[in-house]
Amino acid sequence: MLDDQHRSIPLAPLMRIGGETPLLLSEELSQWQSVRRWLAQRFWPLVLVVLPALLSILYFGFIESDRYVSEAKFVVRAPSTAALGQIANVLQGSGIVKSADDAYVVHGYLESRDALLELSKNSGLEEMFGRPEADILSRYPKFYRKANVEDLYKHYLKFVYLDYNQTTGISLLRVQAFRPKDAHDLAAAMLDNAEVLINRLNERAQQDAIENAIKEIDFSKERALAAQAKVTEFRTRESLIDPNLTSKSMLEAITKLSVEIAQSSAQAIEIGKAAPQSPQLATIRTRIASLQEEVQKQRQMLGGNSGALAPKIAEYDRLMLETEFATHGFLTAMATLESARQDARKQKIFLDRVAEPSMPDIPTYPYRLLSIAIVSVLAYLLYRIGALLVKDTLGHSVK
Repeated sequence: MLDDQHRSIPLAPLMRIGGETPLLLSEELSQWQSVRRWLAQRFWPLVLVVLPALLSILYFGFIESDRYVSEAKFVVRAPSTAALGQIANVLQGSGIVKSADDAYVVHGYLESRDALLELSKNSGLEEMFGRPEADILSRYPKFYRKANVEDLYKHYLKFVYLDYNQTTGISLLRVQAFRPKDAHDLAAAMLDNAEVLINRLNERAQQDAIENAIKEIDFSKERALAAQAKVTEFRTRESLIDPNLTSKSMLEAITKLSVEIAQSSAQAIEIGKAAPQSPQLATIRTRIASLQEEVQKQRQMLGGNSGALAPKIAEYDRLMLETEFATHGFLTAMATLESARQDARKQKIFLDRVAEPSMPDIPTYPYRLLSIAIVSVLAYLLYRIGALLVKDTLGHSVK
């Protein structure tokens, strides 16, 4: 009974005998344990969701530097070579059309390492990217790496944007920088370098056209001279200036002899009817036989044996045809050279600035609230996906 009475004695009065400190300590320990349990139950949400959100607020809200954007528009044009109707001529105006291929060439250059090196050499690109206004993650070079071309090139591509409108043929250039004037100057320098590229392409195309025309002239000239030399060699070998003229004279002689034969034959027939025993008849017949022999001889000289004139005429005509082709090629090459020289005085490709680089007065980037929201949502989604995977794998949910 005594033990039961002792057991029934409440503990609170006993603790109060020693004072208030043990009670407060017990309550604090209990609260700390509750906090620890709460933290343990929510460790992963805090690490995977809350911490990224806080870091994004810290960086995007207070650390990331402002970036200004300068925008410019340009179009690359080339002279029209197609035949256009009257309406098309009126609509097109100057006869100059947009050139998508040349525009892509300009885009490729502006996004190349050559353009980067040119800007770095003459426009202070590295200094612009290393301004004191830039935050530690946006500045070049990075605090943990030395300056090098590859990192500068990657940094450059992040700050430059190019787009081509297929409908209008207008290219859009956007350049970011940490100062408004830097963005404007960098965009202007890029357009200047693009114009230098266009001029260089024009000069190279013109020079190539002239050089090719000169080479064609030299080739056709040698060909014409070689053909003329073959004609001269033929004339020397055959002792003939023009076999065609010789054959023409021989044909005229054969025609003349044939006429004489016909006249003599008619005369012989008349005499034979009038005086068959006339001594003139034998003389006329002898003359006819001589004329016929001469005609046969002339015909043999034209085409009756290996030394006849016909094969020589064929060879001569072939040589003259080669000479004519070579001469025509030479004249065509001369005309091509003259045309190339005239074209060299004309511009083949143009870069027209539709809108000059703008001078920004307020920063365009970063989108601070949007960036914070995106990071927070992505962190939460990744956490929920991970929780589902763990639940499916271990058989319990992660809260």
